Amino acid sequence: MENYLISGGVKNGKSSYAQRLALEMAEKKAVAPVYFATMISHDSEDDERIRKHREDRKELGFETIECGMNIASFAEKIAGRVVLFDSLTALVQNELFEGRTDFSPETIRKDYERVSQKLRDELSVFLEKAASVIFVSDNIYNDGKIYDGATEIYRKMLSETEQFVAKKCQVYEMLAGNKNKVIEKEGGSLPLGYNGSAISACPFYGGTPRNAPITLIIGGSYQGKTAFAKEKFSLSDEDICVCTRDKMPDFSKKCISHCENYVAYCLKNNKGGEILSLPPQNDDGSARIIICDDIFCGVVPLDSFQRKLREECGLFLQKIAKNASVYRVFCGIGQRIK
Repeated sequence: MENYLISGGVKNGKSSYAQRLALEMAEKKAVAPVYFATMISHDSEDDERIRKHREDRKELGFETIECGMNIASFAEKIAGRVVLFDSLTALVQNELFEGRTDFSPETIRKDYERVSQKLRDELSVFLEKAASVIFVSDNIYNDGKIYDGATEIYRKMLSETEQFVAKKCQVYEMLAGNKNKVIEKEGGSLPLGYNGSAISACPFYGGTPRNAPITLIIGGSYQGKTAFAKEKFSLSDEDICVCTRDKMPDFSKKCISHCENYVAYCLKNNKGGEILSLPPQNDDGSARIIICDDIFCGVVPLDSFQRKLREECGLFLQKIAKNASVYRVFCGIGQRIK
């Protein structure tokens, strides 16, 4: 597969690696590389950022195309060439918000499917026309902050766009300048099973451990954790309980999703010592599946409840993970990490 999606946090080396990769691929294919820039400037800070990007690559041999929207209009221009597409983050923002005067979530939701379909259609044209495309995007999903409605819609659309592209690309996550190839991994240690001691110290576990494996699935918001679980473990919607912060989950379900909300419920209702009361094994003897959002990165919340929530949720998952098989989902791809 000759297409790539490179994602990760801010200033983790995504653009630098993408530039090197694009130049290497263009040299092998004997074509001139294209730098497809999607950022639309709105102020002097944006102007300075664009200037620095241009300065960084001015001697590298890229032909620069600047296009923040309607990218399919340049399809013939990039035909047969190696394209560094920087970035999906800006493209989705532009298509969703540019030119709007009404930013209410209700209005934006009405346009959601139209904009999503347009992005899929135009990105498909790009992938079809170019010899190779290297997409750069940003991981904006790993924190516990609750954003306003419009921002959450944007995060969801960006993640869905990344997952669409990821199906046609090799995916790399950049971490402190180093790349991690994101693939489905079946290796790693086997689940050890509960022995009666691993979970006992968890402030939210009051059930009786049994010798049974459990599967823990973690990842950022909108990364496709539930879809991965349904496909991997043959789950139906009826098998899944989606936790909320205002009531007890239905522990008769095979899969407990959004477990971070269950921890929040426990905190809100002072149910520390006697809960978490779900057994690690379902009634039919199959493994319990727990899905939880990664809410542990980002700035420490000012709100004391949010601070406590991410701390207790992190401790809870550590206890669960000691005797579980653990998967992390990134851009819709599940990696077994334990």
